[in-house]
Amino acid sequence: MKILLCTNSFENVTNGPAKFANLILEVNTLYPEHQIRILTEDITVPHENVYPVQVRLPRFLKLLSQFFRMFIYHNAAQKIRREFAYDVLLYNNSFIGLWSAIVSKEPTVGMINDDNNISIGWNNFKASSMWLKRFLFRKCEKLSVRYHQHILTNSDFLTEKVIAAYGHPQKVTRLYKSIDLSKNKFQADRPFVQPIRILFVKADFRRGDLQTLTDALALLDKFTFQLTVVGPEERFKSLIESYFVGKGNLQLDWRGEQSPDNVRQLMYECDIFCVPALQEALGVANIEALACGLPVVSTIVGGIPEVLDHGKNGWLVPPGNPNELAQAIESSITFIEQRKNKVSNGESFVKRFSKYVMYQDLLAILQDVVSHYTYRSTPERTSSGS
Repeated sequence: MKILLCTNSFENVTNGPAKFANLILEVNTLYPEHQIRILTEDITVPHENVYPVQVRLPRFLKLLSQFFRMFIYHNAAQKIRREFAYDVLLYNNSFIGLWSAIVSKEPTVGMINDDNNISIGWNNFKASSMWLKRFLFRKCEKLSVRYHQHILTNSDFLTEKVIAAYGHPQKVTRLYKSIDLSKNKFQADRPFVQPIRILFVKADFRRGDLQTLTDALALLDKFTFQLTVVGPEERFKSLIESYFVGKGNLQLDWRGEQSPDNVRQLMYECDIFCVPALQEALGVANIEALACGLPVVSTIVGGIPEVLDHGKNGWLVPPGNPNELAQAIESSITFIEQRKNKVSNGESFVKRFSKYVMYQDLLAILQDVVSHYTYRSTPERTSSGS
């Protein structure tokens, strides 16, 4: 089977979709009966089995860039087919693959990686360009579920959300985004000397609710903390620094954007991993922390409980509640046996997020799509649920 993965993130490996795109190329070596190629705009140096595509749009069209990407990626994919006759088109973003799903002669599979668009509706209307953008994206995402032969989500939580919002339950399947466990050395013993080092990794620090985390740590004034912040862009540094004002037991260790290797090293150096997210479809960073033996404190939202085995692998609290978050962090510090048990549980639990499990599940799904697809010479579709 020949697969072409279209992804707008690849080289800048700071999110789940980009990490997936980098991992998936290993299929070419592990399963030589299958071939995978990647089409991406996010590449600056030549890479084996990766095709570059240029997306150049004037600034005034930035708001609608994803709409134009639909046509740019489809046209580029059709040109590639002349030398790489793929059997299935896989889109890392189902919306960007909408035009291909409608007109392509080959079967298409789209991925929905978060609930950003699903969460937009008239009940949370805002007179802003961002709300309008998300509202339009939701409409297109719904169409993509209709026209793609199959849809992949990254958690049971997101699967339920997609089906509830868009329908077509027979064509929506959960595929956990995985990590390369071989790169993570399980290191359970942490010094927990003061200042206790807390690691926060999230580019969207508002969605990760960094402010609630600083408020919670300030409540634990019998401890001193160093909070290492990774992910946010440099332009947000002054705003984030304001979260620390007046909190004498808390100091900021600003790191900004970091490579995956640097983040992994920080996971070995810190004592607790905590991103008390307000919204999260899965939370790959939590998986990586568990694989490194780092105690995890997080929130009962989205797919996070699936990663933390509903509290067996870490501490879970309601979102936006600094008091309960402070209690959970204090428990992770003071109850040593409880911490050891949760960390140990995490070591065995993360095996279900192995890249090998993901490869096998993905290939089985794509093979099934190809086997049951009827090729047509017209844009019409007869896929189930359409």
